[in-house]
Amino acid sequence: MSQTHVTNDPPSVSMFRAGVLACMPTIPGYWSIGFAAGAMGTLSGFSIFQIALLAGALYAGSAQFLFYSLWAAGAEMSSVIISVMLINLRYLLMSSSLSPYFRKQSTRKKLLNGLLLTDETFGVAAEYASRHGTLPFSWMFGLNISAWLNWVIASVAGAWLASVVPPSLMEGLSFSLVSMFIGLVLMTWFASKRKILESFTIITAVIITLFASHYLDSSVVVMVAAIISATSATIFLRFIEKTRS
Repeated sequence: MSQTHVTNDPPSVSMFRAGVLACMPTIPGYWSIGFAAGAMGTLSGFSIFQIALLAGALYAGSAQFLFYSLWAAGAEMSSVIISVMLINLRYLLMSSSLSPYFRKQSTRKKLLNGLLLTDETFGVAAEYASRHGTLPFSWMFGLNISAWLNWVIASVAGAWLASVVPPSLMEGLSFSLVSMFIGLVLMTWFASKRKILESFTIITAVIITLFASHYLDSSVVVMVAAIISATSATIFLRFIEKTRS
């Protein structure tokens, strides 16, 4: 038993380190947005401890910005909770997309990777899975825990320095989140073996977003675009597979 343990450890440690390294390109984005989120939390009247707790537990940039904004505006708690839930529903789609790679994992491992999943780690993981056909737990945990730690530290740093950094600079950091998302989408597209299907999904989501944004709330638009585009892509893929068979 001891020999088996020694034999399995190095690959796990190696994959964990590889996951940490895979997270490095996204860390500047975590720091810029996390810094701004922490500063916004301070300006909304929260303590550094409360901001750190929220960053670690909620762990969603867009949801934290929304939470602070609604709180500062004096919204009812029920409205805050529902809004945060709506904007975070996309993680169900992301988790479902990666779930086939974790079917043989234990419940504990599934929870660890699922609870720490973000837009950025999903993009990196999807690109890795597309190239290797697998998602080792150690690699995914290294990716996720690195992102989580950097987000919490960045939020605390932003909260601490909020009184020093001008508000205009905080607002200007928002561009980095958009840039990072675009980079992750392109990285996933170039690594995909089904570029036509990926392009079809992206175009469908963009068209739905452009038309629905005039009539629905932005958080609802994101969910509607994601559900319709993903469903359309699945139907299209099954149609192609049936035609070939």
